[in-house]
Amino acid sequence: MFQGIKELSAAKGRTLLITVTVGLIAIMVTFLSALTAGLSHQSVSALQYLAGDKDLVLADSGSTSLSASTLDANTMEQLEQAGAQPLWQVRDRLGDTPVMLLNSSELKPGEISLPAEVDSVQALAQFSSGNSTGGSTGDSTGDSTGDSTGTAGTVINSANDLYLDHLPVIVLSTSDLAQLAQARGVQGPAAAFIDASSTSSLPAGTIALHSSDRWQASASYQGEQMSLNLMIVMLYIISGLVLGAFFMVWTIQRLRGISIASALGAARRVLIADAIGQALVVLFIGIALGVGFTIALALGLGAALPVVISTATTLYPALILALCGLAGAALSLGPILRVEPRSALMNA
Repeated sequence: MFQGIKELSAAKGRTLLITVTVGLIAIMVTFLSALTAGLSHQSVSALQYLAGDKDLVLADSGSTSLSASTLDANTMEQLEQAGAQPLWQVRDRLGDTPVMLLNSSELKPGEISLPAEVDSVQALAQFSSGNSTGGSTGDSTGDSTGDSTGTAGTVINSANDLYLDHLPVIVLSTSDLAQLAQARGVQGPAAAFIDASSTSSLPAGTIALHSSDRWQASASYQGEQMSLNLMIVMLYIISGLVLGAFFMVWTIQRLRGISIASALGAARRVLIADAIGQALVVLFIGIALGVGFTIALALGLGAALPVVISTATTLYPALILALCGLAGAALSLGPILRVEPRSALMNA
């Protein structure tokens, strides 16, 4: 390692160039990972919250999208007999904010869960009927003050952080949203949640989505995740190729010194450890700076972009990037393994 560190400090320009390159790649990888996680949250977080560990049943319309699915009354009756819970979906607007209305069996009639993007007073005014007795506009878990006709009177959460197809989600009780949807001409629930053990006898004309396949019901999820993850994979490959090319050139330029060191008795494992040590130093500094910049940028952006900073979006990509960089650096070991000490002494 001593010789490797000495060469890095002697060639400051080249060391700075490759370190900055690694840092920029680390920024792109970690920021794209954080953005991918953020877009995933804004696409399917409501489904993840409502579904739990249950399967999602959709009408077999040739598409797995919720917007293309409607379960008729007969189908829904058979599903409810098997223990399924309907999922109603209604698109709406509160002022200038488009929202998605979904239902939860955990809410009592009259209860409502709101995202932070909407005004509680305005939401209660819009989703309460004329004879509603109103209710609390703060966070509470008290009994509903709404009536049995589907009025929303109690806000149990005013910042639920749930999204579907990038729309903030307002959650109502199943009975409230069913009445509201039918009043607006919605023909039936878009889907249903059912235990995995009951999917063996689904009604004709329906399909069940399991595990992560359930998130394909979001129209935005599949395209976003596929394209962004492909970009991240390509960046991993690019990082390996860039580091491999850089260290190959660097190794060839210092091959005479390596040959002399070998002729003087340096073992090949020492020379290999020296070359890999150089790569580790460059990778550690570059990746650490890149990850740090990504975290600072995400904190600075706030809510301007849907980015998620977590272990999965910073540490894991950094480790994968380091492995790809080491794999690329390993490609430069060929000339070291082929060094002939006798020839080195003759040419020294």
